[in-house]
Amino acid sequence: MSEEVARGRAERIRLERAHQMDREAKRQAQQSLAEMQRERLLLSKRVAYLQRLVRGGDTGVVEVKDLQLTQLEAPGRYRFEIVLSELVPQAGRIQGVARLRLGLTRSGARETVRLEALPGASPGTVALDFEHFQIIRGEIVLPDDATAEEFIVDIEPEGERLASSSDAFLWPAALKEKKTVSPTPVVATANLVGAREVE
Repeated sequence: MSEEVARGRAERIRLERAHQMDREAKRQAQQSLAEMQRERLLLSKRVAYLQRLVRGGDTGVVEVKDLQLTQLEAPGRYRFEIVLSELVPQAGRIQGVARLRLGLTRSGARETVRLEALPGASPGTVALDFEHFQIIRGEIVLPDDATAEEFIVDIEPEGERLASSSDAFLWPAALKEKKTVSPTPVVATANLVGAREVE
């Protein structure tokens, strides 16, 4: 009987270890899938920009190369870091303006808010002036009654050779679990058009 109990314990331990290994393998597969999906979306976004350049006759477009969101200690406060660069590098200096907005849900209604409309947040309009890349840093302060849905970066370059662009990123749910996250880009921004603009 004691041998059977020992065998039962050994079998239970073996099954628990196998279950843990399966869980870890599943977690790693999900993480790899999420990274590949993000990369596919970034490539789709770049292809869409290049198609637009070919059709429109412009010579370049500024894109968000990277976006990092960091949860700060105070609830509803986040730090952002955006890296902007030209999709197809051309000679010359790039100047213009970047406008930062958030897609929010408040009281069940969807709205798009400029960053400067959020008390305590960084200015939402940033001057662009770079040759290779520019980094924009700042803070977001969400109202208590709002849930962030998207982070939107609109680029309005000066001159005729660069096309205007808009990059939208899904607000990451994982920001609650991790301190810093790279959000997933939204390729089709048509769903942003119907949102109510708040000054």
